[in-house]
Amino acid sequence: MAAGKFMSVSKPVVTINAKELLRELTVDSPNHKRMGMAIRSVIEPKIQERQKELQQKFASHPITIELNAGPRASNTSGTLGGYGNLFSFIGFSSGDRPTEVISQIFKEKIKFKVRRKNNRGQYTVTFFIPSVDEIYGLTPIPWMTGKSWAQSIEEGGLTNLGQYLFSSSGFGGSSSGTGIQVKNRSSSVSFSRTPYIEKLIQNFTKRLLRLDK
Repeated sequence: MAAGKFMSVSKPVVTINAKELLRELTVDSPNHKRMGMAIRSVIEPKIQERQKELQQKFASHPITIELNAGPRASNTSGTLGGYGNLFSFIGFSSGDRPTEVISQIFKEKIKFKVRRKNNRGQYTVTFFIPSVDEIYGLTPIPWMTGKSWAQSIEEGGLTNLGQYLFSSSGFGGSSSGTGIQVKNRSSSVSFSRTPYIEKLIQNFTKRLLRLDK
């Protein structure tokens, strides 16, 4: 992923009233260019504030915390009913950092455009934010081509539940070191879907569209 650029974006748009947004500012000779610059100066710190909130909510999410704890973690998210952990269940290799790519995406600077909509002091602001599909495309399940672990956390579709066995002392032939898939045995593990990336981006978008707050 090129620095400063998202591979794919969603582009939420909000219409703002310049007078309301700039009620605490004085704009000398408020032509369109000056007004646009003034609006940008108000919007940018609001975006940065909301983006920091997104980063914090991602870092503190139970899924992120458990995955960052690695192959010997406990199932603190509760997604596996307390058995094993997501890291070994999904099949990551020991030393993998699966959440890092998402963290980097959420740190990319959010770009936006301000354009005059009409002569009544209304302007549109278009935000260029990472799309859910981009993140799904960058979070593949190691052993399942074309399937995203981040998407599967939210929607289900992880098909190895019945054959997943966990041992905190480790398995010699395991990529993660602590989890293996076995045939003809059942661990009786059940997986609980959990709102994750899509929900975080939805909430972030809603916050962006409320620039008056």
